[in-house]
Amino acid sequence: MSSHPRISVPSFDSVWSNIRQHSTKVTKDTSWMTTWNAKSIGLMIPVFIGLGLFVLALLFFFTGLELLGMLALVLAVIIAAPTVVYVMRQMNQASGQYSQTVVAPMLEALVEELSARTVTGSESNLKASYDPDGGISRSVLSSSGFIRDANATQEDYIRGTFGDTDFMISDVKWQTSKIELSQEAKQRQARRQERERKRHERERDRRLRDKHGDSWRIHKRIEDHRRNSSGSLTDLLPGSLVEQVKEKYSRFEESTNCMGPSMVFFVADFHKDFNSRTYLLPRKREDQAIRSFTEESAAKTGLEPMVLEDPEITKRFEGWTTDQAEARYLITPQLMLAISDAAERMESDRIAVSFHGTRMYFAVVMDTDRFSLGFQKNEDDGYQMAKEIYEDLVAFISLIEHFNLNTRIWTKV
Repeated sequence: MSSHPRISVPSFDSVWSNIRQHSTKVTKDTSWMTTWNAKSIGLMIPVFIGLGLFVLALLFFFTGLELLGMLALVLAVIIAAPTVVYVMRQMNQASGQYSQTVVAPMLEALVEELSARTVTGSESNLKASYDPDGGISRSVLSSSGFIRDANATQEDYIRGTFGDTDFMISDVKWQTSKIELSQEAKQRQARRQERERKRHERERDRRLRDKHGDSWRIHKRIEDHRRNSSGSLTDLLPGSLVEQVKEKYSRFEESTNCMGPSMVFFVADFHKDFNSRTYLLPRKREDQAIRSFTEESAAKTGLEPMVLEDPEITKRFEGWTTDQAEARYLITPQLMLAISDAAERMESDRIAVSFHGTRMYFAVVMDTDRFSLGFQKNEDDGYQMAKEIYEDLVAFISLIEHFNLNTRIWTKV
């Protein structure tokens, strides 16, 4: 990702000299996670035992020994979970240390030296703060109109001003979204589940006919009676054992919330209080992260399709607006070109843009974790990894200048 041509930033090598010692320490301290050594081998033994028990549990379930299968599954979790939770916690601690000692100083260097020269000759400077565990407020995420779940886990929160423009950036872990389905989607899901239930029932009937011949219905009733009278298999296990498994799974889920791919969310003041709502939504969908509309669902909220004149924008986005005239006034050919160029620079087709109230919202869904420590084998003291994060920081902060948000075309009314 290259920076905007009007933006002046310190070279990464000048920043690297101040963070190299910290980067080296973190990458060396986590090297056991990416190589085979005494520590990693010792930690993997219970994991392998747990996997073996999991396979054994599947065999028990397929052969009708459900109770033994459940016991093997519980033992697999009890044996493997502590190791997995320990490793995940070590990764989270290392990520936190990396954020504080490597990422934060990189942003501080940008605050001290990043500037932009506008077309009018004035200079814009950066003021920003960084909170590795923070996030944009849920109300702001919801105001974008395209975020699927405003309660999704966030990290790497940057807030500040660049020139006269207020902005916020956050890494939203979209895979933690718990999507609230619409009534229509719930009905589709229920129909799928009913079809799946009937398919399993037919397969079960066929298996019983093959095994018992003409008396298969009698055996089916016997099986049904056993199932209904036995209740849940977990009821046969000690309550303390069940609670122990639930607790270990809860810790594992908590440890993994901040791991995984990113949706980098950027919001900035657009210097105009618009009465309309306008959206550019990706044609390449990621339904767990970004909302999409049909003509029917859009019409219910006053939206209608918008004609996009730029062919590159049309190829990537679907346009929706509540006011065609204001949308054309808002999304100029220059802005459409800037958005298309940003999509190229971000190397993602899953980008959403919206204009609502006084703000412009921009989100890009990526398949990798951004702004964070990457757990891979590093033979350069983490130089390349830190450089990529630095270039990400520059690229996302540069969106303000890239979209000309410091150019006062409008005044607020």
